[in-house]
Amino acid sequence: MGAIVIVDALWGDSGKGKTCAYLARTLNAPLAVRAGVGTNAGASVILGDDSVVRARQLPTGWLNPGTRVAVGSGVLVDPMVLLDEVRRFGIGERTLVDYRCAVIEAGHIEAERRDENLARRVGSTCTGNGSARADFVMRRARQVRDVPELAPYAADVAREVNEVAARGTVLVEGSQGTFISLALSPDYPYTTSDNCTAAAAMDDVGLNWRLVGEVVMVVKAMPTRVGEGPLPFELSEEETRRRGIAEYGVVTERPRRKAERIDWDMLAYAAMLNGPTQIALTFCDHYDPDMRSARTPEDITPRVRELIGQVEKVTGAPVTLVDTGKHLDEFIDLAGTYGQDARIPDARNPLAASPSGKDGR
Repeated sequence: MGAIVIVDALWGDSGKGKTCAYLARTLNAPLAVRAGVGTNAGASVILGDDSVVRARQLPTGWLNPGTRVAVGSGVLVDPMVLLDEVRRFGIGERTLVDYRCAVIEAGHIEAERRDENLARRVGSTCTGNGSARADFVMRRARQVRDVPELAPYAADVAREVNEVAARGTVLVEGSQGTFISLALSPDYPYTTSDNCTAAAAMDDVGLNWRLVGEVVMVVKAMPTRVGEGPLPFELSEEETRRRGIAEYGVVTERPRRKAERIDWDMLAYAAMLNGPTQIALTFCDHYDPDMRSARTPEDITPRVRELIGQVEKVTGAPVTLVDTGKHLDEFIDLAGTYGQDARIPDARNPLAASPSGKDGR
């Protein structure tokens, strides 16, 4: 099948981790690889027993027992964060980290916390990623191969990604969002320290573009943004609490600023940059509370059907996944990959012919 690149359309926090975990289980993907900047962005997945899985370094695909996980060579690695996740998740035997990844050290974190521009003006997470990337560019950063504690996991991830994608399915989990890309956002300096597009994710993991089968662009029904920078149609924090749709960051636990709706011009621009073949429309239960925990296409409300139609019109790609709640299995799979009876044929969507899976809960 090749690689499936998962990318955020707007400012991040859209549910890419949940989407990756869902597809890993659905497709029984042999490999999931983390792209993106590094540990400055997190993913959270809520299981059926309400336990919460939080990760900043590794992709969430490990939630499928048959999926190995890896970190691409363009991703910054914090050894303490990586080793903690390997231990907490119990996946040492399934973890690979590219030996060329640059390493985040304590000095990088401290330098960012002292930097007034990053800490106050930009609203950075101050997790050392920008400082470490600067050292990497100047060729003075250490790499994973220089850290003895990481030796058991060091590998040529680029080779692994391409070899697996040539014969099976690889999930490439991007981080953050298109509109905080360093060189593509109109909002500089309110950006991260690299680009966050589908092409950037491919570069982060060393993926041959000919092996890309799908680009799943994750679109949040009510977009959010953490830190500074503009957010069209922004709601007040008081209003998000009143509606019961307030969110908080995985890394910093800061409140996420939340928008009333999608900016269609920005979504069209994101589609131009990323070239999605499919859309995962997330947080539909925030957009319409009547969608909460819906499980079948027949449960989709008129308001969300209208939203789906507009998203498809603007992006030129079919909505194949509709997120309806906080739990991992609360997706309506319009492609039929999750073993549902209802299938919507779509010649552009090879996932429609994929084998069904169960969520194992």
